[in-house]
Amino acid sequence: MAVASIVDYLKSRNMDSSYGARKNLASQYGITGYSGTAQQNMSLLKSLQQQSQKSQAAGQQSNANNQNQNVTITPVSDDGKTGQGHPAATYLTDYNYAKFSPSARTTDYADRLDEIENNKPDEYYSKYQGTIDGIIDNILNRKSFDTNSVYDSDLYKNYREQYIQQGQKAMRDTMGAATAATGGYGSTYAQAAGQQAYDNYLSQLGDKTLDIYDRVYNQYLNEGQEMYNKLNAVNNQDNIGYGRYRDSVNDYYNDLNYYAGRYDNSYNQDFGEYQTDLSAKQWAEQYAYQKTQDALAQQNWQTQFDYQKQQDALQLELQRQQLAASLARKSSGGSSGGTSKKSSSGLSKNDYLDKAKMMLSGTDGSDTHKYQEKTVSRYLSKQYGLSSDEADLITSKAKLDIQSSNDKNIDKYYKYTKDYASGHTDEETFDYLNKLYETNKIDADQADEIYTRLGLKK
Repeated sequence: MAVASIVDYLKSRNMDSSYGARKNLASQYGITGYSGTAQQNMSLLKSLQQQSQKSQAAGQQSNANNQNQNVTITPVSDDGKTGQGHPAATYLTDYNYAKFSPSARTTDYADRLDEIENNKPDEYYSKYQGTIDGIIDNILNRKSFDTNSVYDSDLYKNYREQYIQQGQKAMRDTMGAATAATGGYGSTYAQAAGQQAYDNYLSQLGDKTLDIYDRVYNQYLNEGQEMYNKLNAVNNQDNIGYGRYRDSVNDYYNDLNYYAGRYDNSYNQDFGEYQTDLSAKQWAEQYAYQKTQDALAQQNWQTQFDYQKQQDALQLELQRQQLAASLARKSSGGSSGGTSKKSSSGLSKNDYLDKAKMMLSGTDGSDTHKYQEKTVSRYLSKQYGLSSDEADLITSKAKLDIQSSNDKNIDKYYKYTKDYASGHTDEETFDYLNKLYETNKIDADQADEIYTRLGLKK
């Protein structure tokens, strides 16, 4: 039985069909560097089938894989008939081109790939963009530092109020002291002293103003820096959000590339197996066709052979009847020449027949040369005084007897050889025939005839 794929073939025989097991088998059958290619699988399958055929009868049945695409052959029986009519009628094939169909695994990868492609991350949206734009706007549109803002500050106003109050108090105290020194009368000195005391405090206010300016300006700068710090903080949060977005995008493309690769690998594997099975089926189809042609040729040969045997038997019977009638007429009518010659030789009809057989088969006494029919007929007529018709009939009967004996011998040893060939290789069968030939059980022509009947190739 020929199976369309190596895996199916091994499973049909309850053998391990794993890659490792096939690799070991390939090594045993001389297939080096086995990697599971279609050509290697076909070579391994053919080797296993040839080995199996040593113990199988003629004929093959090729079974395809789970798609039930089969090629079936009904072997020709021993009598050259199939039992079901003409051999060509037994060439049955359901082989059809099978459109490639990916496996469920490949389809799952394709579905997952479509799902990923349809869920591509949206464009990045920053929830901090409004805040960032507002801070930048404040920074860009912030007013330059105004020196007059120092005098408008609460700090300056507080210090100015304090220093004026303290100056006025100092002026009053100074003027009171000067008046007391002059007996209670006001004087220009007292006023001048009081004004000096007042001016002294105002002078201190001027010195304090510079300090206030630095403090107000630094505050202005700090407020500006605070804006930048806030901008940096918001930008940092935005960068974190964008980084997370980029991670999701990277994850998307990683998944997309992963499943695209898995889909491609699975698809290529499915298609490779499909091509392997298709090649095996095509090989099985061709093999089945060839076996059918061989069966047809074998039956045609057998039919022709049987017909020829039948015609030979009829011809032999006719010649026997003619010979019997001729001898009967000769015996009743008499023939002086023939009778005297026959009497003097002391030979009977069977003796003439045996002599003719020996000469035709090349087993005549001291000569192993095979004579032609005409030569034998002339010899019988001249040597024993037989008429030409009698000599011809005896020679013809001798040839038919030899052929009949030869056919019986061929049929006999054909059966023996066929039984032997059912359990042995072609080479062993050839050796078996050679031994029959060497032991003189069959001659070279008979060996060739048996070899041809078996359908073996030289």
